[in-house]
Amino acid sequence: MWILVVEDESRLADVLKRGLESAGYTVDVAGDGDAGEELALVNDYDCMVVDWRLPKQNGNEMISALRKSGVETPALLLTVLDDVEHRVAGLDAGADDYLSKPFSFDELLARIRALLRRSSSQDQSPILSFEEIQMDTRKRTVQLSGVEVLLRPKEYALLEVFLRQPEVVLSRTVIAERVWGSALYVSDNVLDVTVSGLRQKMQEHPDLKVKLETIRGIGYKLIPFPGKGT
Repeated sequence: MWILVVEDESRLADVLKRGLESAGYTVDVAGDGDAGEELALVNDYDCMVVDWRLPKQNGNEMISALRKSGVETPALLLTVLDDVEHRVAGLDAGADDYLSKPFSFDELLARIRALLRRSSSQDQSPILSFEEIQMDTRKRTVQLSGVEVLLRPKEYALLEVFLRQPEVVLSRTVIAERVWGSALYVSDNVLDVTVSGLRQKMQEHPDLKVKLETIRGIGYKLIPFPGKGT
């Protein structure tokens, strides 16, 4: 899982980064609201932890701007402002939860896990489809051009990631997080071999007009293609 921490207090930002990484998350850190908004717009984070008081634009404004841009990443707002008025303002701006400073790190982890569970339960559809690809996540079956195919477990997980976000560029980090659970122990070679295996299965179906496109230096995306997938 990939988390964005937006915190201008460098000591606290470092503590949050080290603690979350120890808990198995991959963490990016931004030191102001503008930098946090920019990162959240270009990357597909699973959760954001955002301080209210930030330079350039505060956390409340940052989350509101992201929601207006269509970014629905779950957001946990951190603040010393623990009155009802500020809690309501934060939630109305688009924050999904609110945690007052000082806080227990264990409580922070619990709230992040709750946000991730909630997001997952809302987003997971049992039937995924794109062009001539159909996946039934309940039965764990895949059809390519109407023909059921057998995929290796990681190939299946990889295809599911792309089917949930077709035509979106997914970075190697995001793919590793979602397929292997962590980007820390997955080499580029392992990821590329898995992509190659899935591509080969797709190439065996000439009527399949979809391909996994390589985005150099970034990752891959699943796109429609007027011909055999390559």
